Amino acid sequence: MNKHLVIVMLLSTFTTHVWATSDTSDIERKQPAHWSHLPIWGDKARELGYELPIPVGFNIYYNKQSVAYDAKDNFNLGLTGSGWLHNVNANVVIPADDVIITGEDESIQLRADAWVLPFLNIYGLAGYTKGHKDILADLSNAEGLGNSGINMVLPIPIEYTAYNLGLGAVLAGQAEVIPGMHPFIFTGVAAFTNSWTTTTDSTIQTYIGSIRMGQRYDVGGDKLAFLLGYNYQMINQKIGGSYDFNIPLLGRPGGIAIDYDVHLVSSESHNMSVSMVYDFGPKDEWNVFIEYGFLNWDQVLLSVGRRF
Repeated sequence: MNKHLVIVMLLSTFTTHVWATSDTSDIERKQPAHWSHLPIWGDKARELGYELPIPVGFNIYYNKQSVAYDAKDNFNLGLTGSGWLHNVNANVVIPADDVIITGEDESIQLRADAWVLPFLNIYGLAGYTKGHKDILADLSNAEGLGNSGINMVLPIPIEYTAYNLGLGAVLAGQAEVIPGMHPFIFTGVAAFTNSWTTTTDSTIQTYIGSIRMGQRYDVGGDKLAFLLGYNYQMINQKIGGSYDFNIPLLGRPGGIAIDYDVHLVSSESHNMSVSMVYDFGPKDEWNVFIEYGFLNWDQVLLSVGRRF
């Protein structure tokens, strides 16, 4: 039910092999024009002494995150009893404040990207997610179960899979912030992902933004970068489906069929992250990305990619 991503994922990864100044003749010798003729104005950037990343790339991402959610509107349930409760057929409305929702997702994403300008990368991604949401609905203030409700918490576990598509853009550059100190690299990411679940009636819109700053170092003939980031993520989702389980209700045993309908959003939208990017190979055409997100939700992102 969540691609995050996709989350989310995935969206925050970028090559940091961007705009390093060097001797102009050396750049021209090392970096002939690319077969794609990208990026636009690439020849001019090389003439000015900038080293540019290989323009076209593919990455495979693994993303895992645990997120808390808020019910945006009241939680609607349709209860149908069996056995002792075969005559129970109720439409129940639970206040949003009485619903607790948590979730965990794991996803695999494939991303294709291109540097269309020396400082601008655009990308598309497609992926698959497997995860679960755990809903705890307090029935004590629910409408539709009598004047006083029922003093119990109804657990609704939801397992799901989902497929997603997304688009994003990356702005990147570097600057000598402190004279004589190693230059800082900067990136800004904006992305949107839409997911379709296969086990519930649901679609998910995920909006992502991030700003990262760090430094890159030469390690032999390779490149190693460390970055600190601020991440924004907003997940907007409407869930509809059904769940059957045995649970005592109204003091009697019996089976309950539940049809649920809830509109939820992520409880927190701001997070921090630390990440590492390692570019290697004869032309730094391979890259490995590792990121850990912390503060308001836990997230681990791993990526392996190659540029062509």
